[in-house]
Amino acid sequence: MKKYKKQIKQHTVDYGLPTVKPYLSAIRLISFLIFIFSLSVLSLSCEQKANWNLKSSQEQFLIVDGILTNEFKNHTVNLSLSVSGLNDSPEAVSGAEVSVSDGNETYHFFEDTITPGTYVSDVRFTGVINKTYTLNIENNEKIYFAGANMFPVSISSPLPYKQVQDTNLYYIVFDITSFNPNESAMGEVILDWSEVAGYENLPLNETSAHLFFYYLTTIDVNQIFAPAHEIVLFPLGSLMIQRKYSLSPQHEEFIRSLLLETQWHGGNFDIEEGNVHTNLSEGALGFFGACSVISDTSIVH
Repeated sequence: MKKYKKQIKQHTVDYGLPTVKPYLSAIRLISFLIFIFSLSVLSLSCEQKANWNLKSSQEQFLIVDGILTNEFKNHTVNLSLSVSGLNDSPEAVSGAEVSVSDGNETYHFFEDTITPGTYVSDVRFTGVINKTYTLNIENNEKIYFAGANMFPVSISSPLPYKQVQDTNLYYIVFDITSFNPNESAMGEVILDWSEVAGYENLPLNETSAHLFFYYLTTIDVNQIFAPAHEIVLFPLGSLMIQRKYSLSPQHEEFIRSLLLETQWHGGNFDIEEGNVHTNLSEGALGFFGACSVISDTSIVH
């Protein structure tokens, strides 16, 4: 299975600094600059080193990651345990009983023999828009459940891409203002240029990329002033697969809280860290969603 580079949107932002009018006197301008400088010095001088004796919880929580779609396929649900260390690898949860019901049909999921913790539906099926699906998990004599509604998704224009000056490389333009106040969605882009001339013999991680981005119904200040991240460059002739997933209001809330703790974290307007939203019961974390999806495949030219 290919390993893809992760990429997060990078935006050029107008920070809206006040414009100094021509009639502003030099004295007023200097006073203004001294005031700003004084605030900066005061804020720095107030910082003190503090040593905190933090107690990490030894309790492990069930982590659930699963999305049903309206595609006819075997759907999957991934189960693992929470970790206390930043770079710890999550432990897969084996031996659980997993099922999904739509009120009429119940689909049973069985653990994959190759990938522990990944549960695959015993039959292929298609999720139906406007239906509610309930996930049930039995593990270690404990029962967890979550409900998800599948919303429709609208067709949108393909993502634009621009050429890097004086090269034959391109990058996708993610416009932060391209949001729909009436619809939230998750976007996925798979890029593959392994068959483009000059790239055939390179490793897979140098000839492919897997990108995710989100359209939320609001624009968050942390999103606008998010830290800069790497831009993925790709040549002419690259294969581009674009997919768009619908998000329910509850799923959007989960995504937003997740972004605040990950992609948007470390910017100029960080908020106090908190727990990511979930729709799972009994203290389990993660999210179970039901998304309708549309896709488009093209060649960059």
